[in-house]
Amino acid sequence: MRKVRPRVVPPQKQLLPTNPVLPVVDQATSRMATKTIREFSAPSSENVRVGPAPPVGDGSFELKPALINMVQASPFCGKPHEDANAHLQHFLEICNTFTICGVSIDAIRLRLFPFSLLGKAKQWFYANREAIDTWDKCTSTFLLKFFPVGKTNALRNKIASFQQLKDETVPEAWDRLQDYISACPHHGMQSWFIIQTFYHGLRASAREYLDAAAGGSFFSLEESRAKALIEKMVENQGWSDDRTQPKTRGVHQVEALDMLAAKMDLLMKKLEAPAQETVQAMDARMTCEVCGNTGHSGNDCPETREDAHYVNNSNNNGYRPNNYGNQGWSDDRTQPKTRGVQHWPFGE
Repeated sequence: MRKVRPRVVPPQKQLLPTNPVLPVVDQATSRMATKTIREFSAPSSENVRVGPAPPVGDGSFELKPALINMVQASPFCGKPHEDANAHLQHFLEICNTFTICGVSIDAIRLRLFPFSLLGKAKQWFYANREAIDTWDKCTSTFLLKFFPVGKTNALRNKIASFQQLKDETVPEAWDRLQDYISACPHHGMQSWFIIQTFYHGLRASAREYLDAAAGGSFFSLEESRAKALIEKMVENQGWSDDRTQPKTRGVHQVEALDMLAAKMDLLMKKLEAPAQETVQAMDARMTCEVCGNTGHSGNDCPETREDAHYVNNSNNNGYRPNNYGNQGWSDDRTQPKTRGVQHWPFGE
């Protein structure tokens, strides 16, 4: 049998194309290559953050300038004293006043919400635009950011440890408790617990008044009846004379004249103090011409005072010389004499 040898095909050389296909260079890379050093440090509109683009279907809609102005009238800046719940409530009230045909209400709210923010809050919104692509995510993330757990716990403690103030009436105390509840609607407390806390937080006289109004025991009422009783008390006593009268909180009122007199006395003391110091300084520098000591003048010298005292005593002792017999005890003794002048009798 004849053997057939396999045919061996020699390897062929691969010829390279005359025009090789180079990879397509990205446009962004090409722009980066042509940038100057200054352009790398300059800001660009590509880095400006904008809000999310919610799906609006096949059509498009326009936000009226009047609507944007209404939203911008009460902006939220993200400051600690601002209430995020109140801002959302006000924003939703505005959004519920209009509708756009063919567009969902959530898409309108998400497109309009950035106009109600300013400062720190708006920067936060743009920084998290990828995580808040829906309205539900936007509201939950917004409240979690600007209504932290610490603020919630503080308001819960105010509700749970409520106490009536010293000069506070029952209606005023109830209104203050309702303010705490409105500031923290997610407090998670049952209505019966809030009513019980309010009762225990009142003063003894106010609790006795509630018991009397309830017919003996306030806790014997049902939850709805107990709340209705408090609301009726607030309605009846909310605008009583005791509420409108000003309260004195331990402040002593001083008459205007007394206050003015006290100020004048204080001013006179301040004006007299420098004058006294000046006189004392002048006396300390003065030299006496009688005794030669310092600290006083010749008129105030102790030696001058002693001589004057001796002369006065000599003139006032009533003694007369006895050279003229009994004339020193004559009637002239009883007549008034001029101090320092001696009257001598003359013979006939």
